[in-house]
Amino acid sequence: MHRLFGLLAVMAAGLGVYVLFADTAPSGPGKALDNAPVAYSVWALGLLMGLTLAWLASINWSTVPARAVSWARLQRRRLWLALLGGICAGILVLF
Repeated sequence: MHRLFGLLAVMAAGLGVYVLFADTAPSGPGKALDNAPVAYSVWALGLLMGLTLAWLASINWSTVPARAVSWARLQRRRLWLALLGGICAGILVLF
């Protein structure tokens, strides 16, 4: 599935380059340049969405909870110090 999302993102990039370098004549693909701010923002949003979906599809989601727990166990001391520092900073800000 991530290959499909990657392919769609590359196709969106190709379409954006095509629209960018299209002729400015009122007929044909050059009409897309009349709505350039909208067309470019939607194109960029689609490209980012395709790349994000391709990246998210490549993650093995079944191992995420186990990796999160093992990371928290490794970082237990740092997390405790960050929590203690946050409490101290909160007290200092309130008073």
